[in-house]
Amino acid sequence: MNRKRHYWKLRTTELQLGERTLIMGILNVTPDSFSDGGHYSDPDRAYARAMEMEEQGVDIIDIGAESTKPDSKRITADEEWQRLVPVLKRLRDHLRVPLSLDTYKSEIAERALEYGIEIFNDPSGLTFDPDLAKVAAAGNAGLILNHMRGLPETWAKLGPMQDAMGSITKDLEATVSRARRMGVEKNRIVIDPGIGFGKRKEQNSEILAHLAGLAQLDLPILVGPSRKSFLTQPTGEETSYATAAAVAVAILNGAHIVRVHDVKEMRAVALVTDEIVRAGAAVEKPAEEAAERPVRKVPRRESTPFVEADKPRPTRAPLSRPPVPLPNPEPAEPFAPAARKNIGDSPVRRAPQDRPSKGWTPDRSARPPYEKRSADTGPRGRRPDDRPRDDRPRDDRPRDDRPRRDDRTARPDGPRFGGPSKDRPAFRGKSQDRPPFRPGQGRPPRGDFPSRPSSGPAGGRPPRGPSTGRPPAGAPPRRPFRKRP
Repeated sequence: MNRKRHYWKLRTTELQLGERTLIMGILNVTPDSFSDGGHYSDPDRAYARAMEMEEQGVDIIDIGAESTKPDSKRITADEEWQRLVPVLKRLRDHLRVPLSLDTYKSEIAERALEYGIEIFNDPSGLTFDPDLAKVAAAGNAGLILNHMRGLPETWAKLGPMQDAMGSITKDLEATVSRARRMGVEKNRIVIDPGIGFGKRKEQNSEILAHLAGLAQLDLPILVGPSRKSFLTQPTGEETSYATAAAVAVAILNGAHIVRVHDVKEMRAVALVTDEIVRAGAAVEKPAEEAAERPVRKVPRRESTPFVEADKPRPTRAPLSRPPVPLPNPEPAEPFAPAARKNIGDSPVRRAPQDRPSKGWTPDRSARPPYEKRSADTGPRGRRPDDRPRDDRPRDDRPRDDRPRRDDRTARPDGPRFGGPSKDRPAFRGKSQDRPPFRPGQGRPPRGDFPSRPSSGPAGGRPPRGPSTGRPPAGAPPRRPFRKRP
């Protein structure tokens, strides 16, 4: 059982609950209590017992001046105060642990605030005197709400409870709501299922077994099974062992505070039980974390033979945007060289802002045939004078003064290479003025060409021999030919 931690606010201090079990020691100053009646009626003996419990490791001391055992009689507030006030005066400013007062009377509680009482333990659960909650709220004191069924005078006549834990939980929830409406803060309240207060023997065992059900109220839990009648054994020592068993079970089921008579013995029981609780919480925490993680289920492999048709095929991811179809363009107008000279003026070209998004594939079949244009001649195959193309064989065409495209072997003086024709005079250039080249005769001198400057004193290179190909006498030696890098 993983106990929830709480911080119990008192008048002058604050107690942490849940880290370990707190021990509340019982100090009865009554003459008729069922266990220790009359033992500590004297203030000095009560003071000695309080000091002894503090040395034994008690965390809270609970003082009671009126007995609530079965068939006990109720006493007045004045009689209770006469029993209580001498002990409170003797203990004031001598204890380091907080003091709790076991009473249901608001008058007694208001007087006890002046003597350093930090907690009020109401055995009736605000059923006898609801004004006790107002006193606790005004004094900022802690409040223990105990569940009591009927009156101590009539407990023996009460029948068994049909649903013990269900009834106790509902009654305590109503009692807490009543205290909250009277101004008591939630972090100052502790609940007690009331072992023995109007319950049968078997029902007390049921309460201890199902004590964890009170955790739904989200409040600290106090249990007081010490020396109850359902634990009574032939000897006092055996009764103490039975009490130890009940205390251990209460701690294992979520009790934050145990109210006992034997502080030294029950403190040892609480220490061992707390170690068991911490060990169980350390094991439960990883198990809870593993339960919260999602479990990945692996499909079971069937023994049937593999079939190719049953193999799952990956589906193609849908496109982020559906493709935009290209509208069929209107037929282009006949080409007019005077009106349109650039391919950018073609009506089939789309503007940049009208182009589809990335990933679009155009429909090639919807485009008109591509026409290559030139700035001077227009579409390929057309002449500058827009003469229609003659599709007849070349041999059947009439000869004219236009050069033929297939005249690739014409001589240099022919019409293809600018030779003489009837409408154009012969070209007089360097090729006609140059003398014919004959092998073995050497290269003619550079002065024979009219386009170069003549040799001589005016400039140029010295003349070479006309026939031998060697430089004349007195000329500098000729350097060998060498390719430039």
